[in-house]
Amino acid sequence: MAVSYWRERDRYYRILGSKCQNCSAEFFPPLYRCRKCGSDKLSDHEMPQEGQILAYTLLRDPMTGFEDHDPMPIALIELNNGVRIVAQLADTPIDQITVGSKVRAVFRRVRVNGPNGQIFYGYKFAIKNEKVNLTR
Repeated sequence: MAVSYWRERDRYYRILGSKCQNCSAEFFPPLYRCRKCGSDKLSDHEMPQEGQILAYTLLRDPMTGFEDHDPMPIALIELNNGVRIVAQLADTPIDQITVGSKVRAVFRRVRVNGPNGQIFYGYKFAIKNEKVNLTR
């Protein structure tokens, strides 16, 4: 496993963005300079765990290593603080995904690394009030 993965692992397990100490603007992914006021005084800031779907698509030709996620629902989500994020949807039947649905972050398996079987986890989003399916 790459050393860089371990150094950045908090970013895979939590939705860490940036918050400007000058104007309080929030960003995801993290930035080194504020897009609103230009300040370089930004700090790590955990994003809200809930939001709503603005748009979505179904990826029907999955990337290598994600063949068992066919089709893979991907959504543009606006978090409760107004920050927008693109993320995979989980635990939701495809026919129940709709624009405007309320979602929450969930911690799920992202993939298994081939021959050594190492499991990578991270955040995905699920429609709120759905029964949680831990198999995916």
